[in-house]
Amino acid sequence: MLMIDTITIGIGAIILLLALTTPFLNGLLRKPKGIVVGSSDETAEESQTISSKAPPVSIILTPYENAHELEHYLPLILEQDYPDFEVIVVICKGDSDTEDAMKRLADNPHIYCTYVPDSSRYMSRKKLAVTLGVKAAKNEWILLTDAQCYPTSTHWLAAMASNCRKGINLVYGYTRYDVDTPAFWRFERLHTDLYLLREAQYNTAYRHNSCNLMFRKSEFIDNDGYRGNLKYLRGEYDFIVNKYARRGATAVELRPESWLTEQQPTYKEWRNKHLFYFENRQHMARSSRHRRLFNLDQTAIYVNYLLIFAAVIISVVTQQWILTAISIIALSITICLRIVIGKKTLELFQEHIPTWKIIPYEIWLLGNAVSMRYKYLRSDKNDFISHKL
Repeated sequence: MLMIDTITIGIGAIILLLALTTPFLNGLLRKPKGIVVGSSDETAEESQTISSKAPPVSIILTPYENAHELEHYLPLILEQDYPDFEVIVVICKGDSDTEDAMKRLADNPHIYCTYVPDSSRYMSRKKLAVTLGVKAAKNEWILLTDAQCYPTSTHWLAAMASNCRKGINLVYGYTRYDVDTPAFWRFERLHTDLYLLREAQYNTAYRHNSCNLMFRKSEFIDNDGYRGNLKYLRGEYDFIVNKYARRGATAVELRPESWLTEQQPTYKEWRNKHLFYFENRQHMARSSRHRRLFNLDQTAIYVNYLLIFAAVIISVVTQQWILTAISIIALSITICLRIVIGKKTLELFQEHIPTWKIIPYEIWLLGNAVSMRYKYLRSDKNDFISHKL
């Protein structure tokens, strides 16, 4: 009886220890520095005096069959409170709807339009469009975004450009999905971004999960842009960051004024973003090191829950009621800590997701990753490249 009690106490102590520690191995707790609740007045004040020090910026958009989004969101970009910027729109030849939309916006002096030739078949159209936009830009600092994204503040450009200083070659901005997007998609995107943002601040940036990125034209041109990965259809943000990031040379801008909002993607677009990443990560540096922390956090979640539920089942079968009680207490501690951590992080990034969904969403993160990995393994790998050999 004494041996059984000793074992019970030992197992109970381990379960309680895991319940108290594993919630802190948590992607939602790995927040980058610099994020504040609500809007800051600093950027608005800075925009009044920024003229004397603001670098001119070239914003590049590469719409493809996004005429509707371009007409709705481009005016929000053109309304930015910033002294010197241009918007370069790179259109694929034959995209008549987008061409018509640009004709209706062509009178604005900030806009410059150029075209991707029809003959470009053996490289990513998206990356080629970015490259053509960079070459057409008259300014050193490039801000790359997408037609389906829009700023929610007239100080977006000022906030991003305030990081363009000596020693910085990348400015890493944040993008979130709009409120109509399924809650899990928004949760998963934020969870992914937390690792990437923190890595960009404290280590060497790995990739960019958003559509809000600044880089230097001279460095892009001098190092042959996307050379080496032009055949991969997507990953235009990922490959720039992965190739050009240097430790200490990436600025992370997190003031709410600098955020972009991306309209709700279709399920196909959301799925393809994951599938293309599984292909692209095989060709990017630092991939294994980046995934190590996520794998550790996910292992902690499942080990904790599995041990708790195993202890409950075994203790009920063997009528070790003390261990049953300890297991229930451990489960309560785990859930409470994870909800408190998750709720605080969601509030920081202004994500309005019901509190009760935090636990199931955390558990499903790994399930979603496995599901997408399975879809990738079953896919035709020629779908991810332009070289159909």
